Amino acid sequence: MANNYLGRDDAPIEASTWKLIDDMMVQAAKSQIAGRRILPIEGPYGFGLKAIPMGDYAVEDGIIGSTAIPMTMIRTEFSLAKRDLASFERDHLVLDTTPVACAAMDAAAKEDRIVFSGLAGISGLLNTDGAGSLTLAKWDKIGAAADQIIDAVTKLDAAGFHGPYSMALAPAQYNLLLRRYPQGDGTELDHIRSIVTDGVIKAPALKKGGVLLAAGIQYSSIAIGQDMVTAYNGPVGDLLEFQIYESLALLVRAPESILVLK
Repeated sequence: MANNYLGRDDAPIEASTWKLIDDMMVQAAKSQIAGRRILPIEGPYGFGLKAIPMGDYAVEDGIIGSTAIPMTMIRTEFSLAKRDLASFERDHLVLDTTPVACAAMDAAAKEDRIVFSGLAGISGLLNTDGAGSLTLAKWDKIGAAADQIIDAVTKLDAAGFHGPYSMALAPAQYNLLLRRYPQGDGTELDHIRSIVTDGVIKAPALKKGGVLLAAGIQYSSIAIGQDMVTAYNGPVGDLLEFQIYESLALLVRAPESILVLK
């Protein structure tokens, strides 16, 4: 049904060209995306979904209200030259898909900004009401990071969330974990992955610190309406214009299962 609104059938390109574009979009997005690697995915539910219902509440005696979380639509654009497309389809010359990759990485960055930091009026993992926090000390010495992650896990454990856990870290913190322990061949990342068993990942959307989660769809997840897809917009001069769409919402059912690492 979404194809009716994405214009893909109207594009004057072959199926093999669509496959090349779609494959590059997925490859580029996966190279950047972080939130989906630590959170369960619900959906996709479709292009038209605008909100996820979250439950009812009593307004007053005999009157029931309901809450919903809006689905945020992401859109990025790119263009490809008509002559380059024709050359690829007729002569099988290499098609430069850099514009596709850049648009996909831009969409991935927007998705992670929504998941981690939220938008105006919509909370992300880092600013959800009721989430816990832990202030990180410097990780100058090998082993300091592992000690603090143990403290973080212990804090969630005390709150009733006994694991498994997943964690996203800013690049500056993640890269420090690549140092090897002097008394063996293992890295601090290896050590921490034995504690945080559902994933320890680098999240470029985070400028510092990170977030530790009790893993499970019962605690938090990402709801996908339209999964990332390329649409055809139309001809613009010597170019064909395309768009990448996706829609999503962060669903937090147990804020106390989130521990922000500051």
